[in-house]
Amino acid sequence: MNASIRVGVIVFTVALLNAIAMTPGSLYGPNHVFADTQNPLDDHLPAGEVTDTRATKTYDSIKSTLAENYAKSLLAAASSYNSWRRYNKAPYVSEHHGGRLVNDYANSAATNYGNLENGDRLPAGSIVAMDSFRIIPSCLPLSITADAVDPGPLFVMEKLDPGFNEETGDWRFTMVMPDGSIYGETNGIGHEQVQFCADCHQDVSKKQDWLFFLPKKYRLLAENSSAASD
Repeated sequence: MNASIRVGVIVFTVALLNAIAMTPGSLYGPNHVFADTQNPLDDHLPAGEVTDTRATKTYDSIKSTLAENYAKSLLAAASSYNSWRRYNKAPYVSEHHGGRLVNDYANSAATNYGNLENGDRLPAGSIVAMDSFRIIPSCLPLSITADAVDPGPLFVMEKLDPGFNEETGDWRFTMVMPDGSIYGETNGIGHEQVQFCADCHQDVSKKQDWLFFLPKKYRLLAENSSAASD
């Protein structure tokens, strides 16, 4: 394939992916996760359908690189989250986070993270972190172009002492981009950039300590890991 044809294929592929992302029901069927135009975390790329086995294999191949790049932010949690307990048995799609595949981690201070459905609340010092990525499907034969892996942000929630921010239940929301830059942080740089996160979690603020629950299908240990999801 000469250079001009290769360039043409790339341009066509990008245009087609963007068109598909905004066209519900096309090619991928009813279980495809489409762009949410009201969600600033959604960059409007199609996620496609990915099996748990494939999602796990892909994550295993990139998780060390994800962690290494997040750590460039110098946020302490970004440097250590991947050594914490992981609560999901396979990456799962979170529509709240732009239709990305995500993984849930919590530090040792979050001793009741797996029991929040019973009405428990996490103490100050608790941190939950969710890394993310996406597998963007190719519409062309693999001989021309392969599926792409798109690293996503690291989403971090840290429970601080009472009085930190009443409007967020004293949780600090931080979003770390795949290159290690800080996109936004509650009461910090880019505060308004993560206000969407706080607004979304406020829907479960009173009953679930601002945390969404991990889908039952993906809970690592059903008897003691009815974990919440950030």
